[in-house]
Amino acid sequence: MKHDGVSVPTAGPGVYHDERLDALLSITGRMDGYLYRCRNDASYTMLYISDGIFTVSGYRPSDFIHNAVRDYVSAIHPDDLPSVYAAVDAALEARCNWNVDYRIVPRVGEPLWVREIGGGVWDKAGELEFLEGFVVDISDRKVVEDLNAQLVLDLKTANEELSAQKREIEVAKQQSDHSANHDALTDLPNRRAFHNELKSVVARCGATGEAAGLLFIDLDRFKEVNDTLGHEAGDALLQRVSSQLRSILRSADFVARLGGDEFAFLFSADTELARQKAVRVAERILERLRIKVPAPNGAIQVGCTVGVAMYPAEAGDSEALIALADRLMYIGKKSGRNRLVTASEMAPQQPSPRPRLRKTA
Repeated sequence: MKHDGVSVPTAGPGVYHDERLDALLSITGRMDGYLYRCRNDASYTMLYISDGIFTVSGYRPSDFIHNAVRDYVSAIHPDDLPSVYAAVDAALEARCNWNVDYRIVPRVGEPLWVREIGGGVWDKAGELEFLEGFVVDISDRKVVEDLNAQLVLDLKTANEELSAQKREIEVAKQQSDHSANHDALTDLPNRRAFHNELKSVVARCGATGEAAGLLFIDLDRFKEVNDTLGHEAGDALLQRVSSQLRSILRSADFVARLGGDEFAFLFSADTELARQKAVRVAERILERLRIKVPAPNGAIQVGCTVGVAMYPAEAGDSEALIALADRLMYIGKKSGRNRLVTASEMAPQQPSPRPRLRKTA
């Protein structure tokens, strides 16, 4: 705090005798508070303090004038002094009023809360002469304010708890939804999610005029891995296959595990490019899923067979598309495996169309 040590004439009860001061003293005498004027020194040496100080604190006003018996600082609760000094210093620096709450330690009884509104008085030369202000008892109001603050805190805590519960419920729902729509072993979308996505893609393509491609994928020699090495090795293979299929995905593509060693790859594209993309993706799948699994009697060469079907050129709805892709994949399995089969490779002139098979080396 800045202490200017300005010397001023003594001012106390009875010093001023004009009507304005009498009216002011009469008004303040009816209020639970007091007026003061003091020096800007370490103890706020009091030059004038109104009779309300007795009502609030039980100390006589004359006790404080020129710090005759006690200084005003001694009446302020020691824990609150730093905030009072800080509020006064900041206001004086900005040349504005301060508004600060603190506790008065009365002559008898528990500390009580007051609110002080004050400011500095500067002379014509800009030098600080006095500090003056008004202090009012806010004990009852403070109880209400504290109750309100506690209520606000309690409400905030309750809201935070509700928000946390809501987040937990949302996370649990997301986990439940994820579990309901994803395969537990590979974390790929499951058969349920696949059917929902397929219906959505077919409906969208029907509206936009795009084409949808569906690839049914079945692993070759998967049973041999399970029978020779056990289910743990089979599970590890399925996880590896899932990882390879994910690596082929574009953002708009969709891959799912339908169950066992069957997978489905779904995409949409411009009609003129869709068939080429389907074949290109199928060839990439054939290449990526050519996996050697070490075994005691020599590595097991795992591969896959892919049935490729197109909407709307080859199937009019999602069910027909599934049936065609599954049939083409089954034909490939019966014809030697490790190949892709497309409906466009069937010979239309034969009474019972036989698909042309494309086998990879």
